[in-house]
Amino acid sequence: MLQISLSVFKIAKTIKVLVVYCLLISTQCTANNFDFTPNLQKAYSEIFKLKIHSGRELLAKEAPNNPFKIYLEDYADMVELLNSENQKAYQKFLDKEDERLELIEESEKKSPYNRFLRAEIKLHWALIKIRFGHEIKASYNVIQAYRLLEENQQLFPNFLPNQKSLGCLHVLIGSVPENQKWISNLIGLRGNIQQGLQELQKASKDNIWGLEAKFCTIFIQAYVLKFDSKQNEEMLQLLENQPDNLNISLLLIAISLKDNRTEQAIELLKKSPQDSVYLYFPILELYKAETQLFKENYSQAIASYLTYLRNFKGKTFVKDTYYKLFICHWLLGDEKKGKLYLLKINGAGSIVAESDKAAQKFYENFIKNGVLPNKTLLKLRLLFDAGNFEEGKKELAKLSEKSFLNAVEQAEFNYRAGRIFQKLNQLEKAIGFFKRAITLTEENDWYFAPTSALQLGYIYQKNGDKEKAKRYFEKSLAYKRHEYKTSIDNKARAALTEMGY
Repeated sequence: MLQISLSVFKIAKTIKVLVVYCLLISTQCTANNFDFTPNLQKAYSEIFKLKIHSGRELLAKEAPNNPFKIYLEDYADMVELLNSENQKAYQKFLDKEDERLELIEESEKKSPYNRFLRAEIKLHWALIKIRFGHEIKASYNVIQAYRLLEENQQLFPNFLPNQKSLGCLHVLIGSVPENQKWISNLIGLRGNIQQGLQELQKASKDNIWGLEAKFCTIFIQAYVLKFDSKQNEEMLQLLENQPDNLNISLLLIAISLKDNRTEQAIELLKKSPQDSVYLYFPILELYKAETQLFKENYSQAIASYLTYLRNFKGKTFVKDTYYKLFICHWLLGDEKKGKLYLLKINGAGSIVAESDKAAQKFYENFIKNGVLPNKTLLKLRLLFDAGNFEEGKKELAKLSEKSFLNAVEQAEFNYRAGRIFQKLNQLEKAIGFFKRAITLTEENDWYFAPTSALQLGYIYQKNGDKEKAKRYFEKSLAYKRHEYKTSIDNKARAALTEMGY
């Protein structure tokens, strides 16, 4: 049973950011005690925009047993707990899950909202439990939520909220590789990517749920499937229609940074609503710091990283922040101060986020070997992350594999070169560099091989060579120990499923 729980936990972990943004209520209900009043709809809107205080003020005016009020109180609590990672607040709210579920279950049994709201609360708490280290318990929450949503779908097939939530889960379940599907099938989790996307597409045409369904689809494209210029335009249009929505703004900034669109991220940060009516999100300081790091404004980046550490009392991205502080000082020439931040990594934060895992691994390698990163390779990485691909190409022209003295640096050079040429659509050159990175990494657990294999899979998929694409996606899955395994595996599984394997 533990194996099953761990497998389901992988699904739960994959959706940890998705559910934060996507679990919303915004439709009128006519069942007896499911009264989604105009005041509650306004509260929903405020909470979704991350105006938590005004949302709570509106909720206080409603009857305590209204299921929509109960749900929205839970939603607001989830957002605050995930944002603060406050352990005392978490302990205080532990009993709320069962209490709220019981209150909703006792409400009108024939309403589709009875099961739907309970499923959403189950998913809220799955996220919270993951964040606070209760991963197995979170996996059970996901199973229970899925079963509630599936039952609701059978009873109310035209109920659009189910299309949104179940569609997201079906995409994620469909990303599980074929050789592991027996586990999800055994516990009744079934679905595929196309099914989920079709459900989201149906919901996108609805006057009420259309915005959220489009939002969910963009998230899935960016973090599970593939993200291209078309999705980027749709993403920007979404924000243009909701300029006062900090929730959407945060997601778009994160995706822009992830997709090497630094200038776009800078513009989005300037426009992002951040006045006192919104809940303060320390993650914005990290986004600001990342843009400054990519622009080589290291002193400004340091200031924002330190602001994040001062204002955030949780554990997520703390190791990564100390690593970035080391990088900034090191690139400024202050190696002594940089090492002070490097040595803080081990005793700080958590390793739930992949960037924190990478920072911890960097620290451990430094302690073991005493080797700092190659500055030339680091600058190549930053040029790529910033989206300065032409500038990266110019730097590559000055280098070759022989410019580096050991296998790990040579493997990284080939991987960085492959990524730059891939972005410049010089695919034959990219293929050669990626294959060489894999060859140099075969006997080690460096992430250059699985990431190169993933990108080769994408290139061959784009070129219509399904067999080679399949081979490289499966190869990327075969690497067992590297810090980016969750995200690389998710994308490879999704690509294989998309191709019908």
